[in-house]
Amino acid sequence: MATITSSGSGSGLDIAGIVDQLVAAERAPIANRLTARESKANELLSALGKFRSALATFQDSLKGLKELNTFQGRKVTLGDEKIFTATAGTSSQPGNYSVEVTALAAAHRLSTAARPDATSAVGTGIISITVNGTTANIAIDGSANSLNDIRNAINAAPDNPGVRATIVTGTGGAHLVLSSTTTGVANAISVAVSGGDGGLSPFVYTTGGLANTMTELSAAADASAIIDGVIVSSATNTIADAIDGVTLNLVSANPGTELALGIGYDTDGAKRSVGTFVSGYNKLVATITELTKYNPDTRDAAPLLGDSTVRGIRDQLRRALSSVAGSTDVASLASIGVTTQVDGKLAADATKLDAAIAADFDSIGELFSGTTGLATRLDTIVSSTLSGSNTIATREGNLKSTLKSITTQRASLDERLEQVRERLSKQFNAMDSLLAQLKTTSSFLSAQLPS
Repeated sequence: MATITSSGSGSGLDIAGIVDQLVAAERAPIANRLTARESKANELLSALGKFRSALATFQDSLKGLKELNTFQGRKVTLGDEKIFTATAGTSSQPGNYSVEVTALAAAHRLSTAARPDATSAVGTGIISITVNGTTANIAIDGSANSLNDIRNAINAAPDNPGVRATIVTGTGGAHLVLSSTTTGVANAISVAVSGGDGGLSPFVYTTGGLANTMTELSAAADASAIIDGVIVSSATNTIADAIDGVTLNLVSANPGTELALGIGYDTDGAKRSVGTFVSGYNKLVATITELTKYNPDTRDAAPLLGDSTVRGIRDQLRRALSSVAGSTDVASLASIGVTTQVDGKLAADATKLDAAIAADFDSIGELFSGTTGLATRLDTIVSSTLSGSNTIATREGNLKSTLKSITTQRASLDERLEQVRERLSKQFNAMDSLLAQLKTTSSFLSAQLPS
């Protein structure tokens, strides 16, 4: 028969409570140290993560600034966008032009005479289609020689010279229509037939030919325009070589009407780019300030106060910002009115920036862009800090290992204290049992002695 024991029945003590308090007292100093270490590691890990994120964001803001065309854009003004539009590259020179669009480019289109339908046999032989000196010879045999078959054979030809075949069916019957896929006089279509049963004779066309059996729906034409009195033409509705660095996109012909085209420096774009740089850098400075601040009244210190990694990259960035590159008048941030303030942030003087842009527009971009530009140098500094083997990544890895170790130590502590609990419980229960036995003996002896 099992013996039922009740903890504390012999002594009257709350043995379970006493054991809990003793175990808690032994746990507290070690657990508190682990919690403090964990809190510190998490705080530092979070701070390094914010710092790394701020650097990455700043680096992203530098990507466009490293490209010269970000600063050297051109602004285009047009007389009428319904007639033509234009784009200007950084090689274009500011100026004003007169543009008259006299004709648009057109693709050549031919049509056969009507047939009763598109499924009945037409004939056999070879259809030779030529566009701009390239010829495709397409064989049509007796097993597939309807208009539908001929259309499919032309479109599927591996050496198709740039012709699309379609069928249009109307009240008069079915027509095979050939369309050049490219505009311009040079891309006119010529069609010849040979061999077979002679049924392909309706498919003949040569520009100016007297024996044509196909009808010209629209002639191949080049686009033409008059720019400052100079006649220019193009096989497409894009004219890219008339004005250096400028591409005209012709929309509609308007003979006899001259429209203005203006090319100028995009000064607003350059100022926005400088503003983007200042804003991006100031956001990074704000994050660094937040992570390294100290409150002398409360003596609260931010997690990265005095941190050598933060201090090192901050100093490198500051030196790069204050450096002078080249011997031109626009060789530093200060020369365009961008200066460092007491709090480490940048501020741009709009008046000085406008004056620098007006004096030497292209030099603004050269200050930031290219292999030796400021944006490139800053990007190199940030990249070295964010690379895979950098100090931040190493420290983050060490902190994560520390947190993992703390978790392991907590588990070990729990395991050891459970053993302590078992030992203390056994000792106190043994004491309690002994006291119970002594009480029983005392009661027995008291009963045997005369009163």
